[in-house]
Amino acid sequence: MPTRDMLKRVRSHTNRQSIHDFIHSRGNSPHPQADTISGHKQIEEETLPKYSADTFYPIRLGDVLNDRYKVCVKLGYGMTATVWLARDLQADANSGNNKYVTIKVNVNTLTEEFLQGRREIAQKISTANSDHPGYKHVRFMRDTFKIKNRHGEHLCIVYDVLREPIDACMEKFPGRRFNSEKLRKLLPALLKGLDYLHTECGVVHTDLKADNIMMGLGDPTILDRFVQHEIEHPSPRKMPDSHGRIIYTSCSDFGEAPSDAVIASAKITDIGLAAWGEGRNTRPIQSNAFMAPEVILQCGWSYPADIWNLGVMLWDLFENFGLFDGIDTRPGHYRAEQHLGLMIALLGPPPKSLLKKSAKSQNYFDAQYNFKFPDHISKELSFGSSVQRMRGQEKDLFIDFAKKMIAWAPEERWTAKQLLEHPYLTIEREYLPTPALSRASTASFGSLVPSRINTPGPAPTSVPVSRRTSNLERIPSRGSLGNGLSTSPEKITTSYNSSRPSTPNTSTLPMHPRRDDQKNGSYAMMSPGGHLTTSTANKCSQDLIDSILKRGKNNQNGNDNNGHTSLLQSEVRPDE
Repeated sequence: MPTRDMLKRVRSHTNRQSIHDFIHSRGNSPHPQADTISGHKQIEEETLPKYSADTFYPIRLGDVLNDRYKVCVKLGYGMTATVWLARDLQADANSGNNKYVTIKVNVNTLTEEFLQGRREIAQKISTANSDHPGYKHVRFMRDTFKIKNRHGEHLCIVYDVLREPIDACMEKFPGRRFNSEKLRKLLPALLKGLDYLHTECGVVHTDLKADNIMMGLGDPTILDRFVQHEIEHPSPRKMPDSHGRIIYTSCSDFGEAPSDAVIASAKITDIGLAAWGEGRNTRPIQSNAFMAPEVILQCGWSYPADIWNLGVMLWDLFENFGLFDGIDTRPGHYRAEQHLGLMIALLGPPPKSLLKKSAKSQNYFDAQYNFKFPDHISKELSFGSSVQRMRGQEKDLFIDFAKKMIAWAPEERWTAKQLLEHPYLTIEREYLPTPALSRASTASFGSLVPSRINTPGPAPTSVPVSRRTSNLERIPSRGSLGNGLSTSPEKITTSYNSSRPSTPNTSTLPMHPRRDDQKNGSYAMMSPGGHLTTSTANKCSQDLIDSILKRGKNNQNGNDNNGHTSLLQSEVRPDE
Protein backbone atom coordinates (compact mmCIF):
# COMPACT_ATOMS: atom_id res chain seq x y z
CA MET A 1 0.00 0.00 0.00
CA PRO A 2 1.46 3.41 -0.94
CA THR A 3 2.75 5.47 2.00
CA ARG A 4 0.40 8.36 1.20
CA ASP A 5 -2.68 6.10 1.38
CA MET A 6 -1.47 4.56 4.64
CA LEU A 7 -1.06 7.99 6.24
CA LYS A 8 -4.51 9.01 5.03
CA ARG A 9 -6.08 5.93 6.66
CA VAL A 10 -4.18 6.49 9.92
CA ARG A 11 -5.35 10.12 10.12
CA SER A 12 -8.95 9.06 9.45
CA HIS A 13 -8.81 6.43 12.18
CA THR A 14 -7.22 8.90 14.60
CA ASN A 15 -9.90 11.50 13.93
CA ARG A 16 -12.68 8.97 14.47
CA GLN A 17 -11.06 7.78 17.70
CA SER A 18 -10.68 11.36 18.98
CA ILE A 19 -14.34 12.12 18.32
CA HIS A 20 -15.36 8.85 20.01
CA ASP A 21 -13.22 9.63 23.05
CA PHE A 22 -14.59 13.20 23.21
CA ILE A 23 -18.22 12.08 23.08
CA HIS A 24 -17.80 9.38 25.69
CA SER A 25 -15.68 11.45 28.04
CA ARG A 26 -17.94 14.51 28.22
CA GLY A 27 -19.81 13.21 31.24
CA ASN A 28 -16.55 12.99 33.20
CA SER A 29 -15.23 16.33 32.06
CA PRO A 30 -15.09 19.12 34.66
CA HIS A 31 -16.45 21.42 31.94
CA PRO A 32 -18.92 19.33 29.92
CA GLN A 33 -19.75 20.62 26.46
CA ALA A 34 -23.29 21.07 25.20
CA ASP A 35 -24.61 19.22 22.19
CA THR A 36 -24.65 21.39 19.08
CA ILE A 37 -27.77 21.49 16.92
CA SER A 38 -27.44 21.86 13.17
CA GLY A 39 -27.67 25.41 11.93
CA HIS A 40 -30.05 24.23 9.22
CA LYS A 41 -32.72 23.23 11.74
CA GLN A 42 -35.13 25.80 13.18
CA ILE A 43 -35.74 25.47 16.92
CA GLU A 44 -37.48 27.32 19.76
CA GLU A 45 -38.39 30.93 18.88
CA GLU A 46 -37.12 30.45 15.32
CA THR A 47 -40.18 28.29 14.66
CA LEU A 48 -42.60 31.15 15.39
CA PRO A 49 -44.43 32.43 12.31
CA LYS A 50 -43.25 36.03 12.69
CA TYR A 51 -39.80 35.40 14.15
CA SER A 52 -37.11 37.93 13.35
CA ALA A 53 -33.61 37.68 14.78
CA ASP A 54 -33.39 41.49 14.87
CA THR A 55 -36.27 41.75 17.35
CA PHE A 56 -35.05 39.19 19.95
CA TYR A 57 -32.20 40.14 22.26
CA PRO A 58 -29.14 37.83 21.92
CA ILE A 59 -29.01 36.61 25.53
CA ARG A 60 -26.18 34.23 26.46
CA LEU A 61 -25.85 32.05 29.52
CA GLY A 62 -23.56 33.75 32.02
CA ASP A 63 -24.57 37.28 30.95
CA VAL A 64 -25.15 39.69 33.84
CA LEU A 65 -28.15 41.90 33.15
CA ASN A 66 -28.62 45.30 34.76
CA ASP A 67 -25.39 44.68 36.75
CA ARG A 68 -27.40 42.36 38.99
CA TYR A 69 -28.94 39.25 37.37
CA LYS A 70 -26.66 36.45 36.11
CA VAL A 71 -28.41 34.30 33.48
CA CYS A 72 -28.36 30.57 34.35
CA VAL A 73 -30.89 28.63 32.25
CA LYS A 74 -33.33 29.33 29.44
CA LEU A 75 -36.84 28.57 30.69
CA GLY A 76 -38.84 29.27 27.55
CA TYR A 77 -39.97 31.56 24.77
CA GLY A 78 -43.08 33.09 23.32
CA MET A 79 -44.27 35.31 20.50
CA THR A 80 -42.82 38.43 22.06
CA ALA A 81 -40.11 37.34 24.52
CA THR A 82 -37.68 34.77 25.81
CA VAL A 83 -37.69 33.77 29.50
CA TRP A 84 -34.65 32.97 31.65
CA LEU A 85 -33.75 31.80 35.13
CA ALA A 86 -31.19 34.15 36.67
CA ARG A 87 -29.27 34.45 39.91
CA ASP A 88 -29.79 37.71 41.81
CA LEU A 89 -26.24 38.72 42.72
CA GLN A 90 -27.56 41.09 45.39
CA ALA A 91 -29.40 38.33 47.24
CA ASP A 92 -28.01 36.34 50.15
CA ALA A 93 -26.14 33.31 48.80
CA ASN A 94 -27.79 31.16 51.48
CA SER A 95 -31.36 32.23 50.69
CA GLY A 96 -32.24 29.09 48.73
CA ASN A 97 -34.81 29.57 45.98
CA ASN A 98 -35.14 33.26 46.86
CA LYS A 99 -31.80 34.11 45.29
CA TYR A 100 -33.18 33.26 41.85
CA VAL A 101 -35.58 35.19 39.62
CA THR A 102 -37.35 34.72 36.32
CA ILE A 103 -36.59 37.38 33.69
CA LYS A 104 -38.79 37.96 30.67
CA VAL A 105 -36.79 39.70 27.92
CA ASN A 106 -39.23 41.28 25.49
CA VAL A 107 -38.73 41.95 21.80
CA ASN A 108 -37.84 45.50 20.78
CA THR A 109 -41.03 46.13 18.80
CA LEU A 110 -43.47 46.73 21.68
CA THR A 111 -44.87 50.24 21.49
CA GLU A 112 -44.59 52.71 24.34
CA GLU A 113 -48.39 53.00 24.38
CA PHE A 114 -48.73 49.27 24.90
CA LEU A 115 -46.04 49.22 27.60
CA GLN A 116 -47.65 52.13 29.43
CA GLY A 117 -50.96 50.26 29.58
CA ARG A 118 -49.21 47.16 30.95
CA ARG A 119 -47.40 49.24 33.59
CA GLU A 120 -50.64 50.79 34.85
CA ILE A 121 -52.38 47.45 35.21
CA ALA A 122 -49.33 45.80 36.76
CA GLN A 123 -49.04 48.63 39.28
CA LYS A 124 -52.70 48.30 40.24
CA ILE A 125 -52.50 44.53 40.68
CA SER A 126 -49.40 44.68 42.87
CA THR A 127 -50.72 47.39 45.21
CA ALA A 128 -54.52 47.07 45.39
CA ASN A 129 -54.99 45.12 48.64
CA SER A 130 -52.32 42.78 50.00
CA ASP A 131 -54.73 41.54 52.71
CA HIS A 132 -57.12 40.01 50.19
CA PRO A 133 -56.91 36.17 50.18
CA GLY A 134 -56.40 36.21 46.42
CA TYR A 135 -53.39 38.54 46.53
CA LYS A 136 -50.99 35.61 46.96
CA HIS A 137 -52.57 33.78 44.02
CA VAL A 138 -51.62 36.36 41.38
CA ARG A 139 -48.07 36.74 40.10
CA PHE A 140 -46.54 40.22 40.25
CA MET A 141 -43.47 41.73 38.68
CA ARG A 142 -40.58 42.48 41.07
CA ASP A 143 -38.46 44.73 38.91
CA THR A 144 -38.14 46.16 35.41
CA PHE A 145 -35.21 47.50 33.41
CA LYS A 146 -34.17 47.95 29.78
CA ILE A 147 -31.23 46.63 27.80
CA LYS A 148 -30.04 47.83 24.41
CA ASN A 149 -28.30 46.44 21.40
CA ARG A 150 -27.76 47.77 17.89
CA HIS A 151 -31.30 46.83 16.84
CA GLY A 152 -33.18 48.58 19.63
CA GLU A 153 -34.27 48.61 23.26
CA HIS A 154 -35.71 45.62 25.13
CA LEU A 155 -37.91 45.81 28.22
CA CYS A 156 -37.01 43.17 30.84
CA ILE A 157 -39.50 42.17 33.55
CA VAL A 158 -38.38 40.33 36.70
CA TYR A 159 -40.67 37.85 38.50
CA ASP A 160 -40.48 35.30 41.28
CA VAL A 161 -39.68 31.80 40.06
CA LEU A 162 -42.59 29.36 39.83
CA ARG A 163 -42.93 25.78 38.64
CA GLU A 164 -43.93 24.75 35.14
CA PRO A 165 -47.44 25.76 34.01
CA ILE A 166 -50.12 23.36 35.23
CA ASP A 167 -50.67 21.81 31.80
CA ALA A 168 -47.04 20.64 31.97
CA CYS A 169 -47.26 19.62 35.63
CA MET A 170 -50.34 17.47 35.09
CA GLU A 171 -48.45 15.37 32.57
CA LYS A 172 -46.77 13.88 35.65
CA PHE A 173 -50.06 12.86 37.27
CA PRO A 174 -51.57 9.38 36.83
CA GLY A 175 -53.64 9.56 33.67
CA ARG A 176 -51.87 12.86 32.84
CA ARG A 177 -54.82 14.83 34.18
CA PHE A 178 -56.04 16.23 37.48
CA ASN A 179 -58.37 13.90 39.33
CA SER A 180 -61.36 15.40 41.11
CA GLU A 181 -59.59 15.59 44.46
CA LYS A 182 -56.61 17.51 43.05
CA LEU A 183 -58.93 19.72 41.02
CA ARG A 184 -60.65 20.77 44.26
CA LYS A 185 -57.23 21.74 45.65
CA LEU A 186 -56.48 23.90 42.61
CA LEU A 187 -59.76 25.72 42.00
CA PRO A 188 -59.98 27.70 45.27
CA ALA A 189 -56.59 29.27 44.49
CA LEU A 190 -57.74 30.31 41.02
CA LEU A 191 -61.07 31.65 42.22
CA LYS A 192 -59.43 33.68 44.98
CA GLY A 193 -57.01 35.09 42.44
CA LEU A 194 -59.82 36.00 40.06
CA ASP A 195 -61.84 37.58 42.86
CA TYR A 196 -58.83 39.74 43.70
CA LEU A 197 -58.37 40.80 40.06
CA HIS A 198 -62.07 41.54 39.56
CA THR A 199 -63.16 43.16 42.83
CA GLU A 200 -59.98 44.78 44.13
CA CYS A 201 -58.19 45.66 40.91
CA GLY A 202 -61.04 46.12 38.41
CA VAL A 203 -59.08 43.98 35.92
CA VAL A 204 -60.15 41.25 33.48
CA HIS A 205 -57.38 38.74 32.78
CA THR A 206 -58.79 37.97 29.25
CA ASP A 207 -56.45 35.03 28.58
CA LEU A 208 -57.05 32.52 31.37
CA LYS A 209 -55.95 29.00 30.47
CA ALA A 210 -53.80 26.16 31.73
CA ASP A 211 -50.49 27.53 30.50
CA ASN A 212 -51.15 30.84 32.28
CA ILE A 213 -51.41 29.16 35.68
CA MET A 214 -48.32 28.12 37.64
CA MET A 215 -47.55 26.72 41.08
CA GLY A 216 -45.05 27.40 43.84
CA LEU A 217 -41.77 25.50 44.03
CA GLY A 218 -42.34 23.65 47.28
CA ASP A 219 -38.83 22.25 47.78
CA PRO A 220 -36.57 25.10 49.04
CA THR A 221 -33.46 23.62 47.40
CA ILE A 222 -34.91 22.74 44.01
CA LEU A 223 -33.42 25.69 42.08
CA ASP A 224 -29.87 25.12 43.33
CA ARG A 225 -30.08 21.55 42.06
CA PHE A 226 -31.79 22.67 38.86
CA VAL A 227 -28.93 25.08 38.06
CA GLN A 228 -26.31 22.49 39.00
CA HIS A 229 -27.95 20.01 36.64
CA GLU A 230 -27.69 22.53 33.81
CA ILE A 231 -23.99 22.98 34.57
CA GLU A 232 -23.37 19.23 34.52
CA HIS A 233 -25.68 18.52 31.58
CA PRO A 234 -25.75 21.67 29.41
CA SER A 235 -28.82 22.12 27.24
CA PRO A 236 -28.32 21.62 23.49
CA ARG A 237 -27.99 24.78 21.43
CA LYS A 238 -27.26 26.24 18.02
CA MET A 239 -24.02 28.15 17.59
CA PRO A 240 -24.13 31.89 16.85
CA ASP A 241 -25.97 32.80 13.68
CA SER A 242 -25.20 35.77 11.44
CA HIS A 243 -26.84 38.00 14.07
CA GLY A 244 -24.65 36.64 16.85
CA ARG A 245 -27.53 34.84 18.58
CA ILE A 246 -27.07 31.46 20.22
CA ILE A 247 -30.42 29.65 20.23
CA TYR A 248 -30.61 27.63 23.44
CA THR A 249 -33.16 24.89 24.06
CA SER A 250 -35.50 25.48 26.98
CA CYS A 251 -35.72 23.49 30.16
CA SER A 252 -38.27 23.92 32.95
CA ASP A 253 -38.78 20.41 34.28
CA PHE A 254 -38.72 20.63 38.07
CA GLY A 255 -38.92 16.91 38.77
CA GLU A 256 -41.77 14.96 40.33
CA ALA A 257 -45.45 15.86 40.23
CA PRO A 258 -46.40 18.69 42.62
CA SER A 259 -47.81 17.79 46.01
CA ASP A 260 -51.29 18.84 47.12
CA ALA A 261 -49.79 21.73 49.08
CA VAL A 262 -47.97 22.96 45.99
CA ILE A 263 -51.13 22.64 43.88
CA ALA A 264 -52.99 24.78 46.42
CA SER A 265 -50.33 27.50 46.00
CA ALA A 266 -51.21 28.07 42.32
CA LYS A 267 -50.97 31.57 40.89
CA ILE A 268 -52.56 33.26 37.88
CA THR A 269 -49.78 34.56 35.64
CA ASP A 270 -49.20 36.45 32.40
CA ILE A 271 -51.24 39.64 32.60
CA GLY A 272 -49.81 40.85 29.31
CA LEU A 273 -53.28 40.95 27.73
CA ALA A 274 -55.24 42.02 30.83
CA ALA A 275 -57.74 44.87 30.48
CA TRP A 276 -59.75 47.18 32.70
CA GLY A 277 -63.21 45.81 33.42
CA GLU A 278 -65.12 49.08 33.44
CA GLY A 279 -66.60 50.68 30.33
CA ARG A 280 -67.79 48.96 27.18
CA ASN A 281 -65.20 46.52 25.90
CA THR A 282 -65.78 44.98 22.49
CA ARG A 283 -62.32 44.26 21.09
CA PRO A 284 -61.46 40.57 20.52
CA ILE A 285 -59.97 38.72 23.51
CA GLN A 286 -59.31 35.13 24.57
CA SER A 287 -57.97 32.14 22.65
CA ASN A 288 -60.50 30.73 20.20
CA ALA A 289 -61.48 27.62 22.15
CA PHE A 290 -62.14 29.68 25.30
CA MET A 291 -63.94 32.61 23.67
CA ALA A 292 -67.07 33.65 25.57
CA PRO A 293 -70.31 34.20 23.60
CA GLU A 294 -70.40 37.92 24.37
CA VAL A 295 -66.92 38.22 22.87
CA ILE A 296 -67.89 36.37 19.66
CA LEU A 297 -71.11 38.36 19.30
CA GLN A 298 -69.56 41.69 20.36
CA CYS A 299 -72.13 42.35 23.07
CA GLY A 300 -69.60 43.99 25.40
CA TRP A 301 -67.56 41.96 27.86
CA SER A 302 -66.22 42.32 31.38
CA TYR A 303 -65.37 40.15 34.39
CA PRO A 304 -67.78 37.28 33.54
CA ALA A 305 -65.68 36.54 30.43
CA ASP A 306 -62.97 35.22 32.78
CA ILE A 307 -65.56 33.06 34.56
CA TRP A 308 -66.63 31.49 31.24
CA ASN A 309 -62.95 30.96 30.47
CA LEU A 310 -62.38 29.09 33.73
CA GLY A 311 -65.44 26.91 33.22
CA VAL A 312 -64.36 25.78 29.75
CA MET A 313 -60.81 25.24 30.97
CA LEU A 314 -61.96 22.59 33.48
CA TRP A 315 -62.22 20.01 30.70
CA ASP A 316 -58.62 20.63 29.65
CA LEU A 317 -57.52 19.86 33.20
CA PHE A 318 -59.76 16.93 33.98
CA GLU A 319 -60.72 15.17 30.74
CA ASN A 320 -58.67 14.03 27.76
CA PHE A 321 -60.53 16.44 25.51
CA GLY A 322 -61.60 20.06 25.62
CA LEU A 323 -65.27 20.97 25.93
CA PHE A 324 -65.24 22.71 22.53
CA ASP A 325 -62.61 20.64 20.79
CA GLY A 326 -65.16 20.04 18.06
CA ILE A 327 -64.16 23.40 16.57
CA ASP A 328 -61.15 23.69 14.31
CA THR A 329 -58.78 26.22 15.84
CA ARG A 330 -55.92 26.01 13.37
CA PRO A 331 -54.79 29.32 11.87
CA GLY A 332 -57.32 30.48 9.32
CA HIS A 333 -59.73 27.61 10.07
CA TYR A 334 -61.63 28.92 13.11
CA ARG A 335 -65.32 29.57 12.37
CA ALA A 336 -67.45 31.37 14.94
CA GLU A 337 -70.65 29.76 13.61
CA GLN A 338 -69.20 26.33 14.38
CA HIS A 339 -68.36 27.45 17.91
CA LEU A 340 -71.82 28.96 18.44
CA GLY A 341 -73.40 25.75 17.18
CA LEU A 342 -71.66 23.76 19.90
CA MET A 343 -72.75 26.32 22.50
CA ILE A 344 -76.35 25.94 21.35
CA ALA A 345 -76.04 22.15 21.55
CA LEU A 346 -74.80 22.47 25.13
CA LEU A 347 -76.92 25.36 26.44
CA GLY A 348 -79.89 25.69 24.10
CA PRO A 349 -80.60 28.83 22.04
CA PRO A 350 -79.12 32.10 23.31
CA PRO A 351 -81.53 34.55 24.98
CA LYS A 352 -82.91 37.20 22.69
CA SER A 353 -81.80 39.86 25.17
CA LEU A 354 -78.19 38.88 24.49
CA LEU A 355 -78.63 38.88 20.72
CA LYS A 356 -80.30 42.30 20.81
CA LYS A 357 -77.11 43.73 22.32
CA SER A 358 -74.91 42.04 19.73
CA ALA A 359 -73.16 43.94 16.95
CA LYS A 360 -72.76 40.69 14.98
CA SER A 361 -75.95 38.73 15.60
CA GLN A 362 -77.11 39.24 12.01
CA ASN A 363 -74.08 37.21 10.86
CA TYR A 364 -75.32 34.12 12.67
CA PHE A 365 -79.04 34.59 13.41
CA ASP A 366 -81.98 35.65 11.23
CA ALA A 367 -84.56 38.33 12.00
CA GLN A 368 -86.52 35.86 14.15
CA TYR A 369 -83.31 34.98 16.05
CA ASN A 370 -83.08 31.51 14.53
CA PHE A 371 -79.55 30.16 14.07
CA LYS A 372 -78.52 30.24 10.41
CA PHE A 373 -76.24 27.20 10.64
CA PRO A 374 -78.28 24.36 12.18
CA ASP A 375 -75.89 21.72 10.82
CA HIS A 376 -73.34 22.90 13.39
CA ILE A 377 -75.65 22.06 16.31
CA SER A 378 -74.32 18.71 17.45
CA LYS A 379 -76.84 16.23 18.85
CA GLU A 380 -74.10 14.41 20.76
CA LEU A 381 -72.76 17.22 22.93
CA SER A 382 -74.14 17.58 26.45
CA PHE A 383 -72.74 18.22 29.89
CA GLY A 384 -73.47 14.64 30.90
CA SER A 385 -71.75 13.05 27.91
CA SER A 386 -68.72 15.31 28.22
CA VAL A 387 -67.91 14.28 31.80
CA GLN A 388 -66.43 10.80 31.59
CA ARG A 389 -64.25 10.59 34.70
CA MET A 390 -66.81 11.19 37.45
CA ARG A 391 -69.75 9.23 38.74
CA GLY A 392 -72.91 9.77 40.77
CA GLN A 393 -73.06 12.67 43.21
CA GLU A 394 -69.56 13.86 42.31
CA LYS A 395 -70.50 14.17 38.65
CA ASP A 396 -73.79 15.92 39.42
CA LEU A 397 -72.09 18.50 41.62
CA PHE A 398 -69.31 19.08 39.09
CA ILE A 399 -71.80 19.67 36.27
CA ASP A 400 -73.83 22.06 38.44
CA PHE A 401 -70.60 23.89 39.32
CA ALA A 402 -69.64 24.14 35.64
CA LYS A 403 -73.09 25.42 34.67
CA LYS A 404 -72.67 28.34 37.06
CA MET A 405 -69.77 29.47 34.86
CA ILE A 406 -70.85 28.34 31.39
CA ALA A 407 -74.03 30.32 30.74
CA TRP A 408 -75.07 32.46 27.79
CA ALA A 409 -75.84 35.65 29.71
CA PRO A 410 -72.82 37.13 31.53
CA GLU A 411 -75.02 38.35 34.39
CA GLU A 412 -76.20 34.79 35.07
CA ARG A 413 -72.71 33.47 35.74
CA TRP A 414 -71.66 33.26 39.34
CA THR A 415 -68.85 35.46 40.55
CA ALA A 416 -65.54 34.00 41.72
CA LYS A 417 -66.50 34.66 45.36
CA GLN A 418 -69.81 32.83 44.96
CA LEU A 419 -68.17 29.87 43.23
CA LEU A 420 -65.86 29.42 46.23
CA GLU A 421 -68.96 28.45 48.23
CA HIS A 422 -70.32 25.92 45.76
CA PRO A 423 -70.83 22.44 47.27
CA TYR A 424 -68.53 20.85 44.68
CA LEU A 425 -65.67 22.58 46.49
CA THR A 426 -66.99 22.64 50.06
CA ILE A 427 -68.97 19.54 51.02
CA GLU A 428 -67.31 16.77 52.94
CA ARG A 429 -67.14 13.53 51.02
CA GLU A 430 -65.47 10.18 51.04
CA TYR A 431 -62.82 10.33 48.35
CA LEU A 432 -62.57 7.55 45.80
CA PRO A 433 -60.03 7.54 42.95
CA THR A 434 -61.19 9.13 39.74
CA PRO A 435 -61.83 6.49 37.05
CA ALA A 436 -59.39 6.43 34.18
CA LEU A 437 -60.67 7.55 30.81
CA SER A 438 -60.86 4.54 28.52
CA ARG A 439 -60.83 4.74 24.76
CA ALA A 440 -64.21 3.02 24.61
CA SER A 441 -65.88 5.40 27.05
CA THR A 442 -65.26 8.35 24.74
CA ALA A 443 -66.14 6.69 21.45
CA SER A 444 -69.27 8.77 20.90
CA PHE A 445 -67.99 12.05 22.29
CA GLY A 446 -64.68 11.58 20.49
CA SER A 447 -66.44 11.96 17.17
CA LEU A 448 -66.79 15.65 18.01
CA VAL A 449 -63.07 16.10 18.57
CA PRO A 450 -60.99 16.38 15.40
CA SER A 451 -57.70 17.15 17.08
CA ARG A 452 -55.99 18.90 19.98
CA ILE A 453 -54.36 21.48 17.70
CA ASN A 454 -55.20 24.93 18.92
CA THR A 455 -54.95 28.45 17.68
CA PRO A 456 -55.16 31.70 19.36
CA GLY A 457 -57.60 34.49 19.47
CA PRO A 458 -56.56 37.96 18.42
CA ALA A 459 -54.14 39.95 20.53
CA PRO A 460 -53.83 43.75 20.72
CA THR A 461 -50.49 43.63 18.96
CA SER A 462 -51.97 41.66 16.03
CA VAL A 463 -49.57 38.84 16.87
CA PRO A 464 -51.29 35.46 17.26
CA VAL A 465 -51.12 33.90 20.72
CA SER A 466 -51.21 30.12 20.80
CA ARG A 467 -53.61 28.45 23.17
CA ARG A 468 -50.81 26.16 24.31
CA THR A 469 -47.72 28.33 23.87
CA SER A 470 -48.75 31.91 24.44
CA ASN A 471 -47.49 31.87 28.01
CA LEU A 472 -43.80 32.57 27.91
CA GLU A 473 -43.04 30.02 30.60
CA ARG A 474 -44.73 27.17 28.67
CA ILE A 475 -41.67 25.25 27.55
CA PRO A 476 -40.89 22.12 25.57
CA SER A 477 -39.23 19.95 28.19
CA ARG A 478 -35.94 18.11 27.65
CA GLY A 479 -37.32 15.31 29.75
CA SER A 480 -37.08 14.46 33.41
CA LEU A 481 -33.98 15.65 35.15
CA GLY A 482 -33.75 12.38 37.06
CA ASN A 483 -33.55 11.50 40.71
CA GLY A 484 -31.10 14.28 41.35
CA LEU A 485 -33.88 16.81 40.85
CA SER A 486 -37.15 15.89 42.41
CA THR A 487 -39.49 17.24 45.00
CA SER A 488 -40.51 15.33 48.06
CA PRO A 489 -44.27 14.86 48.08
CA GLU A 490 -45.76 16.49 51.13
CA LYS A 491 -48.41 14.61 53.09
CA ILE A 492 -51.26 16.84 54.07
CA THR A 493 -54.64 16.16 55.56
CA THR A 494 -57.53 17.75 53.76
CA SER A 495 -60.50 18.76 55.86
CA TYR A 496 -63.75 20.09 54.56
CA ASN A 497 -66.27 22.13 56.43
CA SER A 498 -68.54 19.49 57.86
CA SER A 499 -71.39 21.91 58.24
CA ARG A 500 -73.38 22.77 55.20
CA PRO A 501 -71.97 25.82 53.41
CA SER A 502 -73.98 28.94 53.16
CA THR A 503 -75.66 29.30 49.83
CA PRO A 504 -74.20 31.93 47.53
CA ASN A 505 -76.49 34.87 46.99
CA THR A 506 -77.93 34.07 43.59
CA SER A 507 -79.85 37.30 43.35
CA THR A 508 -76.78 39.51 43.05
CA LEU A 509 -74.68 38.43 40.11
CA PRO A 510 -72.52 41.21 38.71
CA MET A 511 -71.32 42.26 35.34
CA HIS A 512 -69.43 45.08 37.06
CA PRO A 513 -68.90 44.67 40.82
CA ARG A 514 -69.83 47.85 42.67
CA ARG A 515 -66.97 49.11 44.78
CA ASP A 516 -69.21 50.04 47.76
CA ASP A 517 -70.62 46.53 47.87
CA GLN A 518 -67.27 44.77 47.61
CA LYS A 519 -66.26 45.82 51.11
CA ASN A 520 -69.17 43.84 52.52
CA GLY A 521 -68.50 40.83 50.32
CA SER A 522 -71.70 41.32 48.33
CA TYR A 523 -72.22 42.03 44.66
CA ALA A 524 -74.81 43.77 42.56
CA MET A 525 -75.52 43.75 38.86
CA MET A 526 -76.49 47.16 37.57
CA SER A 527 -78.84 47.36 34.64
CA PRO A 528 -78.39 50.13 32.07
CA GLY A 529 -81.03 52.11 33.98
CA GLY A 530 -79.15 51.79 37.22
CA HIS A 531 -81.48 49.25 38.86
CA LEU A 532 -80.54 45.99 40.51
CA THR A 533 -81.40 42.94 38.40
CA THR A 534 -81.97 39.35 39.42
CA SER A 535 -80.72 36.26 37.62
CA THR A 536 -83.85 34.16 37.14
CA ALA A 537 -81.77 31.28 35.81
CA ASN A 538 -80.12 30.86 39.22
CA LYS A 539 -83.17 31.19 41.48
CA CYS A 540 -83.59 27.43 41.61
CA SER A 541 -79.89 26.67 42.14
CA GLN A 542 -80.24 25.79 45.79
CA ASP A 543 -83.19 23.50 45.05
CA LEU A 544 -81.04 21.67 42.49
CA ILE A 545 -78.12 21.39 44.88
CA ASP A 546 -80.45 20.18 47.67
CA SER A 547 -81.78 17.55 45.30
CA ILE A 548 -78.29 16.36 44.38
CA LEU A 549 -77.18 16.10 47.98
CA LYS A 550 -80.41 14.45 49.15
CA ARG A 551 -80.36 12.01 46.26
CA GLY A 552 -76.77 11.01 47.04
CA LYS A 553 -77.68 10.48 50.71
CA ASN A 554 -80.83 8.47 50.05
CA ASN A 555 -79.24 6.26 47.42
CA GLN A 556 -75.94 5.24 48.99
CA ASN A 557 -77.08 1.63 48.80
CA GLY A 558 -78.29 1.74 45.25
CA ASN A 559 -78.75 3.76 42.10
CA ASP A 560 -80.07 7.30 41.98
CA ASN A 561 -83.21 8.34 40.18
CA ASN A 562 -81.32 8.88 36.96
CA GLY A 563 -79.71 5.48 36.97
CA HIS A 564 -76.37 6.78 38.27
CA THR A 565 -74.60 4.73 40.90
CA SER A 566 -73.93 6.69 44.07
CA LEU A 567 -70.34 7.89 44.32
CA LEU A 568 -69.97 6.40 47.79
CA GLN A 569 -71.00 2.94 46.60
CA SER A 570 -69.86 2.84 43.00
CA GLU A 571 -66.89 0.79 41.97
CA VAL A 572 -64.46 2.87 39.96
CA ARG A 573 -61.06 2.11 38.57
CA PRO A 574 -58.13 4.15 39.89
CA ASP A 575 -56.16 6.43 37.62
CA GLU A 576 -53.83 4.59 35.33
